[in-house]
Amino acid sequence: MGFVVKLRIGVQDIPYGYGDNPDATTFEVATILEDEYSLFSIFFKHYEKEIMREAREAITLQIENHLRFGSVMSDTLILSETEKLFHLFLESEEMAGLSIDKVPTLAAIDGVNSRLKTTSGQRRPSFIDGGLLKTSFIAWIEDDEN
Repeated sequence: MGFVVKLRIGVQDIPYGYGDNPDATTFEVATILEDEYSLFSIFFKHYEKEIMREAREAITLQIENHLRFGSVMSDTLILSETEKLFHLFLESEEMAGLSIDKVPTLAAIDGVNSRLKTTSGQRRPSFIDGGLLKTSFIAWIEDDEN
């Protein structure tokens, strides 16, 4: 008998409702950014130790609470510290410091902000256009049975 879980990182699928393609969703944009820049893979590789530590602690705490207090074992555990790490990873432009090809992005250099009528301005961090992708990021552990 074993206990198998999956660690997942991704985004909640939310429609943008603005920009060049208002019908686009955060999942579609995340897929493009992963394909073109390996955004999520690089984040995971860069912070693997921290992410795995949080995952171990979350699983350990859940098992401990179950054994000590009879708490119901959840099928899903949210990794909030990993989510914070991703936000900081984007905000501090860590990918640019890792010498990743095409980062910083041209849109970031041009200060593109699809939420505003004036679509360009001051330079901004790569991958944070209107901020929806960043805020929709989620990291979680789920039972492998799901």
